[in-house]
Amino acid sequence: MSLGYVAARCSLRTLLWPSRISLNQRPAALLRRTMSSLPVDSAHIETVLKYARLDSKGYIEVEGPEAVKFLNGLVTSKLQASFVKKNLTTIGNDSGSGGPQRSTEEATVPLADFDVTKTNWGLYHEAGPTGPYISRFGQYTSFLDGKGKLITDSILYPVPVTVPNLMKTRYPKYLLEFDKKEMLGRMLQTLRGHKLLSKVKISAVEEDAVRTWEMSIALEGMPDVVESAWITNIWRPMTTLKSPGDASEFTNGLVQSLFHGHEDKIRALYLDWRMDGLVQRTAEEPLVFRIVTDNTVDDVSTLFNKDVFDFELNVVPENKASFRKERLRCGLLDGTGDVKPSTVLPLELNFDYFPDVVNSNKGCYIGQELTARTFATGILRKRMISVTIENPAALAEYLRNCNATGNTSYPEVEIRTVGGTAEEVQSAEPLAASPFGSSSKPVRKRRRPVGSLLASEDDTAVVMMRTEYFGKIYGNSEGEIGNAELYIDTSDESGKESGATEIKLTPQRPLWMDQWLQSNKPNF
Repeated sequence: MSLGYVAARCSLRTLLWPSRISLNQRPAALLRRTMSSLPVDSAHIETVLKYARLDSKGYIEVEGPEAVKFLNGLVTSKLQASFVKKNLTTIGNDSGSGGPQRSTEEATVPLADFDVTKTNWGLYHEAGPTGPYISRFGQYTSFLDGKGKLITDSILYPVPVTVPNLMKTRYPKYLLEFDKKEMLGRMLQTLRGHKLLSKVKISAVEEDAVRTWEMSIALEGMPDVVESAWITNIWRPMTTLKSPGDASEFTNGLVQSLFHGHEDKIRALYLDWRMDGLVQRTAEEPLVFRIVTDNTVDDVSTLFNKDVFDFELNVVPENKASFRKERLRCGLLDGTGDVKPSTVLPLELNFDYFPDVVNSNKGCYIGQELTARTFATGILRKRMISVTIENPAALAEYLRNCNATGNTSYPEVEIRTVGGTAEEVQSAEPLAASPFGSSSKPVRKRRRPVGSLLASEDDTAVVMMRTEYFGKIYGNSEGEIGNAELYIDTSDESGKESGATEIKLTPQRPLWMDQWLQSNKPNF
């Protein structure tokens, strides 16, 4: 049964899930329903597959009986269920930073007992609807420096993604993805520096050994009254898998469904659930994949099983920039090309709103002190939002001129009321009192930037904003109406060709904003 058939025949009201999934079926056929529910005209539905090769990624392989313990002490994700509590400051409250509180509506189902030092079992995830689960898909995560700032993000893949016989594997084995030019060498040195007596092998994957691809699949024309096929067929069953064997069997079935006949060419697979809010909101929203193949694949779309959907398939080759623009539109980052190392905190990038990226209850890891304190106190003064650029050509010129003069800092973003003037604040250092009498000069005023532009692509960008201005931008429950606009002042720039003295930015409302406002209501 195809994914399209399942999505077309099942409505959100009629989905009834068993406590245990029958894993001898492929994921595309997990819901065999013959009932007639909501009418869907398949003639108006089109499967759109977009893809691009990412040649900027490199990989480090970590393998051994202590691979999980070793990596758990370095990344912000929680990779094992148990830990040794060494310091009370490592434990915080999930609601502290204004981040999501991941309560479960269903009863928590415990994981099966297994030894994390043996067999290539996969990855532990804590934020499932029925509690923790096991997966063989990649996990978005991050590495912090000693001050708690982000060095780089990464994707941690169990490898290979499919395992014919799990019991014949010896140890856990993972790939870590980094920007090849900027971070691979540095992170290889970092990992080896922390190895000490850990029973792991760390090695860089040869540059030409694998190829990396970005792929998105959308069911365009699917009505929103139908639940997303990605939720029905992948997310919900995937997040209920409680043992390595179940996770392996599910993953084998999914890869076989999507890449039938080419399973051996798929080395690793990441499903980008950072966009799960969009995927759950509309049935048309695409699911984004990161695929690592062997070096024989010249076109990843040729591996895709076109019979998995009942609808017409439209394959669209894209470039990296189009995928980057879509990521920034959703407020997502990828690598040091989007954010400079050691300049921002992971929670400022909203990592606490993404499943299993930052965990407040995982024990000690590098950079955890500030993150744990933020969870505990709830004090986080900046968060990243997405914006639309009114004049992208002027911004591109402005950035070129800044780079030419050696100015590599993030461009400052200012705010004003629509139709009004820029917001000014009193200087923190007023003029000193004169010994010859009071001065008639007014206290100095200065314009204070309310944020900084981190990254942009065409007319889309992400801005690090001070949260105290969210009410002016988006409004709040206390009656404040969002009537402010953002802009970058370029009046001091020399040699402009565009003639623009400012670049207007239109803020986009994040999916997490209502939740953030509710969590921060007492302090907002």
